[in-house]
Amino acid sequence: MIHTRETLPIKGGMLIALLTALAALGQFASSVYLPSMPAMEQGLNASTSAVQFTMTAYLAGFAIMQLVYGPLADRYGRRPIMLVGLVLFLIGSVMCFAATGIETVIIGRAVQAMGACAGVVASRATTRDLFDGPELTKVMAAIAMAFSIFPAVAPILGGYLQETIGWQASFAASAIFGVAVLVPSLLFLRETNRSQMARLDVASIWQGYKIVASNKQFRSFAFTVSAVMGALFAFLTGSPAALVGDGLISPMEYGLYPALTIPGFIVTGIIVRKTVEKVGDAALMRRGAWLTLAGGALMVALPLLGFTGVARVLIPMGVFVCGMGFVFSVGHAGALRNFPERAGVASALMGVVQLGTAAVASALVALLADLGPLSFPISMFVCTGAAAVFSRGCR
Repeated sequence: MIHTRETLPIKGGMLIALLTALAALGQFASSVYLPSMPAMEQGLNASTSAVQFTMTAYLAGFAIMQLVYGPLADRYGRRPIMLVGLVLFLIGSVMCFAATGIETVIIGRAVQAMGACAGVVASRATTRDLFDGPELTKVMAAIAMAFSIFPAVAPILGGYLQETIGWQASFAASAIFGVAVLVPSLLFLRETNRSQMARLDVASIWQGYKIVASNKQFRSFAFTVSAVMGALFAFLTGSPAALVGDGLISPMEYGLYPALTIPGFIVTGIIVRKTVEKVGDAALMRRGAWLTLAGGALMVALPLLGFTGVARVLIPMGVFVCGMGFVFSVGHAGALRNFPERAGVASALMGVVQLGTAAVASALVALLADLGPLSFPISMFVCTGAAAVFSRGCR
């Protein structure tokens, strides 16, 4: 049931699809250029760690700007920050596309992230405006299932573009996707925030964040999701060099393999929708976190046991993604459910912790580059272990 005081021009599946696209814009931009990272080293005469830092800069920019967008969304509404963010995303994508040095790409990625994170904040806050109770969890689970399509499709597209055009094409694809989201957002999304803050100053912003951060359930759900997100971005940062850079697979193959793990994400999303009212989101959260830990442990163990080739990555990722499906499906709803009047602040604070953790995990992979193929598995294991610990506090 949609809980809103005005009828939107679109509703149902079309509304969820547009909210999903807004939330997934950042994920698409993070994933589509992954098969091109080794080629960027050559094309821009840059080191492996410098190219990996484009991911760290993206995640840092994404995390920081959510602190700004959250209060703005609660004070001025979801729609204005959504539209400003989409324009920023387009500017950053064009900067990366036209770059002739790695420094410009790093700056462009930061601008791209500053725009993309507005879509995430606005999408989650809008969803919280429109839905409540178990329906909120179900809609979040549906968005999470649809969201899983983007990390599957984006590397496939990126691999094809790399082999047929070159590394710049992935940033052109991000710009095109940004336009494809901006146009229907302009035409069909209306303002859904009917309890806008009366004023906006440092004191009120700080008080809002303090109220949200002091909630134990928010912390448990947010920290668990964030740790799993860190593990995911450790994989995204380190796997191109370990698989494509070392010549095990081509950029096109790299794009295809992640899609093999997506059915597990979709299946767990369906399970959540079918069982959340009976089992509860906290129990599902704990199960998912321990599954991700099993995947992280396998990611470290298989290379140490002598497994070679792509199987040493695909098998652990299949287990990890199944757990991630539970965590992402119920985590955001669990964190936001107690804050209908501060949905923007809660969404932003969760995003900061989430992407901040991802940035740290990404940087850890770059720092452990001397360990070769073990750099990202170790980072994943650390993050998933933290997720299992944090999930114990979910109630």
